[in-house]
Amino acid sequence: MKNILARGGIEFLAVLLGISGSLWIDEQRENNQKQEHQVTILEAISKDIIQTENFLNERDEKFTADSTWMDFFANNWENMNVDSVATEMGKEGYGGSFHNTFLDFREFHPPISSIELIMQDGSLKDIRNVEIRKTINTLINTNLAFVLKNVQTEIDMQINFRNTLINQNDPKLSSILSVSQFELKNRFADNVKSYDRHIEELKYFLKKDYARTYINLKNRNRSFVMHFIRNFKITLGKLKELVEKELESYSQ
Repeated sequence: MKNILARGGIEFLAVLLGISGSLWIDEQRENNQKQEHQVTILEAISKDIIQTENFLNERDEKFTADSTWMDFFANNWENMNVDSVATEMGKEGYGGSFHNTFLDFREFHPPISSIELIMQDGSLKDIRNVEIRKTINTLINTNLAFVLKNVQTEIDMQINFRNTLINQNDPKLSSILSVSQFELKNRFADNVKSYDRHIEELKYFLKKDYARTYINLKNRNRSFVMHFIRNFKITLGKLKELVEKELESYSQ
């Protein structure tokens, strides 16, 4: 009888250990899956950050170029050497050209598709690090939201300015703005033999009060755009540090 009881106890212990071992293995497998999920999310965010840093460097160059010209016009409208200014603007290609200063606008679309998807599909809550979740929310819902709002304001100004030009019914303006795509391409590449067309355009606009008002308002709004882009960059840098630190903790 004692042997039977002892054997039964051993069998029960074996079963108990087997169940415990199985539960431990399942728990370890689940933990590994969660860790892999965390790493996948964080690596996707990290790639977005790197791509966005490159995007910001490219945008900074172009925003700064035409912002410098807008600021110049706002402060020197009645006192400038038109020939020199038009010639210098013609040499800046896709940067601070006459076209981009008066007739176009800058958009802002950072390559953050993975971060946006993480927010949309609910994966954000899966990120273990609370500080990372908070920083992403600030980056998208505060910093980027303010940038886009002010960029849209600038776009609206540009649309209104274009409508004003269309409604002028001025043959001279029509003639000045008449340009082929080939010529525009050469202008942006600074492959022009003469800057007479640039000078003619600038002289015309400098005589128009509505053009001056437009540049002043655009310049003022651009200062807000640049301010919020700086905030966006600061938050992006903070997110980068947090994500790198978190990924490093998983590699140890």
